[in-house]
Amino acid sequence: MATDVNVQYFSHLNGLVLGNNWGDLIRLLDKALVTGIDLTQITNASIDAQGDITLSLYAVHNCMLFQIIELSGFADVSVDGVSRQINGKYRIKGVPANNQLILKGVVRTADNPPVVNISSLGSAKLASLGYDIVFRDTNDVKRVYRAKNPSAAHPFIRVDESLTSPDGVTGVYSSAYCKAAMVGLIENMTHIDDYTDTSKLQLPLSAANVALNFDITGTGTGVTRGWSKWFWTRSNSVNNASIEISNQAVGNRVFTIVGDKDAFYFIRPSDTSTTLKMLSGCGLFDTVHKNDVVPNWFLMTTLYRAAASATVALSSTVPHGGLPLALGAAISRCFLPQFNEAVRISDHVYATPQMPDFRSGNSNLYSPNNLAALQIPLVDQQNYLRGTLKHVYYNGKNYGALAQATPILSDTSMYVADGIYINDSGTIGSPIFYLGEIE
Repeated sequence: MATDVNVQYFSHLNGLVLGNNWGDLIRLLDKALVTGIDLTQITNASIDAQGDITLSLYAVHNCMLFQIIELSGFADVSVDGVSRQINGKYRIKGVPANNQLILKGVVRTADNPPVVNISSLGSAKLASLGYDIVFRDTNDVKRVYRAKNPSAAHPFIRVDESLTSPDGVTGVYSSAYCKAAMVGLIENMTHIDDYTDTSKLQLPLSAANVALNFDITGTGTGVTRGWSKWFWTRSNSVNNASIEISNQAVGNRVFTIVGDKDAFYFIRPSDTSTTLKMLSGCGLFDTVHKNDVVPNWFLMTTLYRAAASATVALSSTVPHGGLPLALGAAISRCFLPQFNEAVRISDHVYATPQMPDFRSGNSNLYSPNNLAALQIPLVDQQNYLRGTLKHVYYNGKNYGALAQATPILSDTSMYVADGIYINDSGTIGSPIFYLGEIE
């Protein structure tokens, strides 16, 4: 069985920056979802007796265990008398030095095989999650992402950091206010602002006003911006109330992004805390129903529409879905298209994750296990069992108050965990993400 090289993750530890600036989230998503991160020049490469590939680089690589490296520009190499292609994707198996990587490599067939030195060197990068930028605007504040080589089910993912309405007058949001991207899923698009067509399914969706999610109205402190938001800069941490007009916490944010072309998740704080973080995400879930009419989309987001002067606590029930997988059923919801084949353009529904408790990574329910990861089913408000979330699992082990992405190996299964805020006493837990098998 080949090692899985589909589910990737990125962290601030890779040298990526999520700061207190408009545009920072889009720049981060461009790199994680689309381009990946180029590594410095490879100075030496070889294949050892186990078939693993050792790379030496000119400078520090900032890579982490179990991340995916993509090699390109290498000539084929003779290994045990067989010509082998070196270009491709590999899991990082070891990080012996800050300028050296060991990649899970090729199969060796000879007895006591010698080390194979690779003389024709190419380049390496941390592979992206596998998306394309379908549309981008001339002001560079909006993106539409979609999976590479998508199926019909894959949504267009619209991320919008606009500060004004299209006319620049009827809606004006101050650049000094808290920072959040307006995020929504749309079934098909012909241009970047193609979200007003009432024949298209969206998530979230108000059938009475299909433009609501990306609408900016009003000025001054009374401005209302968007509906579905991924906050990354507020004046307070996720366990405290805040208003959008207040001064923002200056500094870079810690974060983890993990997923593949089907679904991805985004963990970060709203201030400069390293442990009080929240989870967002979007994409496809594994459905138990057919998806040719109603797609199997999910969106983890803060669903909240009010004037910028309104006080909001992400841990309250007012902003639905403010803290997915945490704090109880009402807070931890995500959003799905309504399972209504007769009237498919219907308002979205919320779905509650079915877990042993809402203290993933803290309650330590299955402490005897070396690792205790449970898939998370979704039941919607109409009581339909809709399916299970991809990649993210309930964590039945307590790994402490994680402050960053933490790779974990259980037998041949690869995981990465990161901390999130899970209850009002300030307790930190952690979902755990399955990366695949390393063979």
